[in-house]
Amino acid sequence: MRYYQCSTYPIEFVLSENIEKCFVAHNHVGHYVISVVMQGMVTVCLQGREMSCHRGDVFIVPPYAVHSVRQGRESCLLSMCMGTAFVENTPLEIVKNIVRKLSEDAVKKDVFKTEQKDTLSASVEAVYALCRQGCKEMDADIKILADKITRCPEQELTVDSLAADIFMSKYYFIRKFKNSIGMTPHQFHIQNRIRKAQRLMAAEQQSVGIMAAEQQSVGIMAAEMGFYDQSHFDRAFHKIVGISPSEYMDSKRMIR
Repeated sequence: MRYYQCSTYPIEFVLSENIEKCFVAHNHVGHYVISVVMQGMVTVCLQGREMSCHRGDVFIVPPYAVHSVRQGRESCLLSMCMGTAFVENTPLEIVKNIVRKLSEDAVKKDVFKTEQKDTLSASVEAVYALCRQGCKEMDADIKILADKITRCPEQELTVDSLAADIFMSKYYFIRKFKNSIGMTPHQFHIQNRIRKAQRLMAAEQQSVGIMAAEQQSVGIMAAEMGFYDQSHFDRAFHKIVGISPSEYMDSKRMIR
């Protein structure tokens, strides 16, 4: 897997190839994802609907939409992630122009081909159509707690304490949370710890360089994110991201 992060805008390209992996049910809280199958077949389960996607097919994942992805070594999947706030606060034509320029840069660097550039650019309008529909509705109390977990995933937020915050029994809270978010509070908590670890590692890599960031970050990130030890962190990271923390650091590249 390779990650190409924009240095100016909250946009990232992810190229997933030469990997046989099933990314279990998860969601993306802070961004929209446009995915294009470049080669082979990818099986996607999006909000309960399973689809077999082949070369040229596109699927779009809005924030909080629970989905899983299964791909084999013969398949190649390109994804473009765009920050939710960026989409909500930036006019469509400006974003289309930004995506076009970033895609042109990616084509020059042989990240993907002109065919995928055109597909991504054309799909931006579909993202805005989803944005106008609004994000997935959820109970206000659950939304408050989901935001709390997302903001501070490194904190020890137990199910008991979260349930007490909204005056619910533990088991009723777990059921209600899963019905709203599509994941248990524990799964959502671990996912957001890993997502924050990714952001911190990317930021550190950008400031001090790849080798220095790897030496400094991977060894201490487990403790900072509230994991028992680095082994626990490594297992959770690999399950969610598909590669190890060290491989993730090594795969990050900047564009523009």
